Amino acid sequence: MVLERGDGYYLGPLCINYGLVACFFVVPVLLAGFLQWIPFALALGIALIGGLLLPILMYRHCWSLWLMTYYICLPNELHANHPEDSDDLSFEEEKRS
Repeated sequence: MVLERGDGYYLGPLCINYGLVACFFVVPVLLAGFLQWIPFALALGIALIGGLLLPILMYRHCWSLWLMTYYICLPNELHANHPEDSDDLSFEEEKRS
């Protein structure tokens, strides 16, 4: 299956990755530091290290989430549902039927 890299090709996974790391890791760790559950300096260090390493570790998972979201929103672009007998999928609006 061939996927053409159209406008915003990398934007979806980037937003998913950033959102997951920020909302579910960095904010809770910093909140724990502000509430004095852990020392604030330790919370800052954990948030910094996690904010740098987690996006790298979650890279492939975010691509999977993005492709699943894409195909949920545009099910006719899935190869099995593609009306023509071709191996390429189109990201451009005028090529879609």
